[in-house]
Amino acid sequence: MFLKKNLKYFGFVLIATLFIGICFTSTDFIKLPFHKFKDFIEIFLQWVVLLIAIGSVVYLISINKYIFSALYPVICFLSSILAYFRYTSGTTLTTMILDAALSNDTQTSMDLITPWLILWVIFSLIVSILLVIYRIKKIKVHKSGIHWVISILFFLVVFNVQRIKNPVSERIPLNVYFITSRYFSEKQEIQKDRASLSENVICGENDELIVVFVIGESLRADHLEFNGYHRNTTPHLSNEDIISFPNIYSKYAYTNVSLPHILTRADSISPERAYSERSFIDLFNYCGFYTAWLANQESAKTYAYFMHETDTLIFANINRSSYVFDYKWVDMDLFPYFEQIIQREEDRKLIILHTIGSHWYYNAHYTDEFQQFNPIIKSRIISSCTPEELINSYDNTVLYTDYFLHNIIDRLRDKNAILFYLSDHGESLGENGVWLHAADSPSIHEPASFVWMSPSYKESNFEKYTQLQENRLKRFRTDFLFHTITEAAGMKGGVIDHNFSLFKSFEPTENNLK
Repeated sequence: MFLKKNLKYFGFVLIATLFIGICFTSTDFIKLPFHKFKDFIEIFLQWVVLLIAIGSVVYLISINKYIFSALYPVICFLSSILAYFRYTSGTTLTTMILDAALSNDTQTSMDLITPWLILWVIFSLIVSILLVIYRIKKIKVHKSGIHWVISILFFLVVFNVQRIKNPVSERIPLNVYFITSRYFSEKQEIQKDRASLSENVICGENDELIVVFVIGESLRADHLEFNGYHRNTTPHLSNEDIISFPNIYSKYAYTNVSLPHILTRADSISPERAYSERSFIDLFNYCGFYTAWLANQESAKTYAYFMHETDTLIFANINRSSYVFDYKWVDMDLFPYFEQIIQREEDRKLIILHTIGSHWYYNAHYTDEFQQFNPIIKSRIISSCTPEELINSYDNTVLYTDYFLHNIIDRLRDKNAILFYLSDHGESLGENGVWLHAADSPSIHEPASFVWMSPSYKESNFEKYTQLQENRLKRFRTDFLFHTITEAAGMKGGVIDHNFSLFKSFEPTENNLK
């Protein structure tokens, strides 16, 4: 009886949900790469799952006609704008986009408005208002109390299943809520007061020095040719005086927890320091370095604080997220900003480049001329790709990383400079049936890491160069970075612990005294 009396209402909820799903949410799926019919079915089913999540919201707000009248047109208005830019330029809502939107002047925002955007928004508003009128005049909800209980339970179940919540939070229209919440959460984190680490730290005496830290992404040590990989994935770096550390251990399997650990004094004994202390950037600021963070990835609450420790923060691709598969998103986009920082008048600089590297979807992270290993993946559905295709596409990203780092090094060659590269974690490429990262696998804990010194830096710090060579095959955890990069800049004392550093001196033995 309950179902029969509410059949018209349930039909209305379905129509209101389908309008959002077809007109707005589908723009996130139209250009997704797929190869086989079963890929299409899987993508379609993912869209259906999102519809279920959207339907839970529409159901909840439509029980009361006044709530529906107030919220539904607003949802459609915002969704129409997001859908337009997603379809026309591949732009997806991110915290960086939101920050830019709130910071831009009126003229910059007005420049984005086109006649087609206006027509699309008007169409969306007309349909949403017609649905509101229909809800008010034609729909009667029987036993609304029962609906409130069912809708709230339905909503809570849907949004407590992480496999549903995670993709939903990045898709139109619910990303409006989740991205906005994330944005303000990051702002709160940034504003927290963390004590300086500079007490008793002695700064170096280098008049001119550039320290570069490249945060790699998903690059595993054993896919670099200079580490013994059977393919020539590093044609440029193999010709450099690279000191590679193939035995670095990363405890964490994804960026959001790995990066705070890398940047701070956090270690296996005191992991909480990653969320309570400042990073090594604080010491560089204290010692008079101009500091810059150039990002080719989204910020995250876990490390947003450290990004804002720098004097300058620049995002190269503010319209890209890990759910964008259909547009190129490459690290050379960082290079013009790197050039700008290099040309600044400050003599001492710390430059951090957060790269997209070898993150999935691999094909998006290298340009066509770096497609050297074939065949490559043709679908974002991993089960549809062969192991050969996945590894080929991954290795093409490594080739591109080699090219990117070659350009960075070339720009530093005539400077007094040192470059550190450390990937946040490795990547699973089929070992034990595991692909990508975040799920545990031995290869995920084996990130690529190496150091390059300019001729000028090496000449004046030859002892450091020798110590790196001595230590290159030893096992270190990613804990090493805080203490090594500060020592590289000539700092010592205070919180800097030489025992965790890659510059740690060997104890004299009979063998190394020969």
